[in-house]
Amino acid sequence: MKKFYQKYPLVVILTSIITTIIIGIVVLSALLLPKLKSSKQENYTLYAVKAQADNIFKGNVTAKTSTDYREDMSLGELSQVNVTDGQEVKAGDVLLTYTKSSEDLSSQEFAVKSAENDLANAQADVAESEKKDAKLRTDFNKTKDESEKQSINSQIESNNEAWKAAQRSVTAATLARDQAQASLASQKDKQTATVTAKTDGLVIMGTKSETSPLLSVVSRETLVNGKTSEYDYDKLKVNDVVSVETVDLSKKVTGKISYISPVPDKATSETSSSQYNFKVVLDEPLQNGYTVQIHRPNETLYIPKTSVKNGKVYMKRGGKFSKVAVETKESGSRLQVISGLTSGDKIIEEAAAYVDTP
Repeated sequence: MKKFYQKYPLVVILTSIITTIIIGIVVLSALLLPKLKSSKQENYTLYAVKAQADNIFKGNVTAKTSTDYREDMSLGELSQVNVTDGQEVKAGDVLLTYTKSSEDLSSQEFAVKSAENDLANAQADVAESEKKDAKLRTDFNKTKDESEKQSINSQIESNNEAWKAAQRSVTAATLARDQAQASLASQKDKQTATVTAKTDGLVIMGTKSETSPLLSVVSRETLVNGKTSEYDYDKLKVNDVVSVETVDLSKKVTGKISYISPVPDKATSETSSSQYNFKVVLDEPLQNGYTVQIHRPNETLYIPKTSVKNGKVYMKRGGKFSKVAVETKESGSRLQVISGLTSGDKIIEEAAAYVDTP
């Protein structure tokens, strides 16, 4: 080798240089080609698939149950309010006490006295008939005259009929008296009438007026009354899970839609579209009277129409793109995703511009 180098030094030097260049080119190609390929891929515009913003509705927290109690003159005169403002009561607790006036008893007492008087008269008639029968029979036994006996016997028979009638009057008068006495006893029991709570809750005192109840019993459990416009009506379904957030963002609880009104509220000058009420049952109580926002998650996904090529999209996975079949339907200028993608996936926005690699 030394002899060859000594004889042809220029050839050896040129060969070494060329070999070094070739090796360098091979090494650089191995290092740079993946980067160039990756750089080419990165030049495509990516679209991040994400769910739409929540549907938000306004609402107010109200008691789950609220029962008003007004003055009822048919029960008599209100004699006592048995509860105080803010008092907690159970169903069946006495709230109000009424007392009927004594005039309500006078007619019943008169009926009892009248029935007792009729009974006494009937009993007197019976006694008189029995006394007369005894006298007639004595006279019958004393007389010897046959014609007189026949006359007395006729009087005995006639008196016997009167006695039977008097006995029937006693029976009827006794029944009338018993009924009058029972009615009087029942009326006396009804002299004091009470009104009891229909539900558990807190007592809220009102005012004694025609427009305001004497008191209300309001449950501790609360629900939310919400409103939706006709444009968002179809976005809500009974049993949809929602989140309810106070306007000061201090508390957020979950709940479920329990009712959606099929008919709109009466139109007002403040609204240009129909408004519908709906109710949300809360998993945790919120303060009665709070104004809240009702969030219904919007899980619908949309992608650009240009991102689909032959029913597939190119999804980025690591440093590569993979073909993924998707099911979509047109929704205006976009495509709504039925299946194949989830929130967070990244796809090429212009699928037609992507050149498939073998």
